Amino acid sequence: MKPLLLCLALLLAAGTCGCMSSAPQASPAGPVTSAITTSPTSGISGSPVTGIPLGKSQFVFTDTLGNADRPITVYCYRPASWNLSGPILIVMPGAGRDGASPRDTWVPYADEYSGIVLVPEFSQQYYPGDMFYPLGYTYGTTDWEPKANWTFTAIEHLFDYVKNETGATTPTYLLDGHSAGGQFVHRLVTFLPGARFSRAVAANAGVYVMPDYSIAYPMGLKDSPLPQSELATVLSRKLIIMSGSLDTNPNDSGLANFPAAEAEGSTRFARAQAYYASAQEQAAALGVPLNWEYHVVPGVGHDEAGMAGPSAVLLFNVS
Repeated sequence: MKPLLLCLALLLAAGTCGCMSSAPQASPAGPVTSAITTSPTSGISGSPVTGIPLGKSQFVFTDTLGNADRPITVYCYRPASWNLSGPILIVMPGAGRDGASPRDTWVPYADEYSGIVLVPEFSQQYYPGDMFYPLGYTYGTTDWEPKANWTFTAIEHLFDYVKNETGATTPTYLLDGHSAGGQFVHRLVTFLPGARFSRAVAANAGVYVMPDYSIAYPMGLKDSPLPQSELATVLSRKLIIMSGSLDTNPNDSGLANFPAAEAEGSTRFARAQAYYASAQEQAAALGVPLNWEYHVVPGVGHDEAGMAGPSAVLLFNVS
């Protein structure tokens, strides 16, 4: 089982995302969590406040409860209208791992909905390959990793840290990811069913872990870290799967094309539909309600900026 896991993980690393190296991050001074500081080039207006400053900023987060030797640069935006009970949105970058671009994409929606935006950048320097990022570092080179070391769990630790630094009172966070970020998001939802997100969007992901115990991990849940008894909980969480209607190119250079991925469909659009259909089938088989949603965004292809506005509406507008 372990050699199969490693081979599949390497296949994913070679073809899932088409990852590109991002800029190296500076090493932290020591094994302690960094204080939030304003970037000197962030263009912040107004006076800094405790924790996240007004406007754009960034800080280096050291996950002392997880991979303390692998720092994470977090790109932030706090609108002037945010208050301590306001929403906190965590946005997962795509394959390039760059945190500044998605942060900037979400600025107008942060202003509109009075929410803080946090974009953790899992650099190629400290989190190399897909095993560390979209696959969540659940499995290392030879064995399962402790849950505290999963990069999925780092999001929970980051949320606690930001709440502590800012005094935020919200008990939950919002979660969004596009492309490789969408892969990270739907796997976090799957393997951390108790995570404190209230709503999560996985947009235009290239490959999925099907909620099916007849399919071997990492393409399904057989021999995965998720006990079968917890699948009903996963299906009860608010996961929103989104597809751009034009994300239908089977020859996209960034699309995984190994056989296990092709079995899910020939395009990102088809794979998202297959993923949602599998969830419907599993919920029906278990006799439990499905709280997932599937949405198609008309006229948008594999475009993070084009998907962000519709994602914001679904995340911030609580029905």
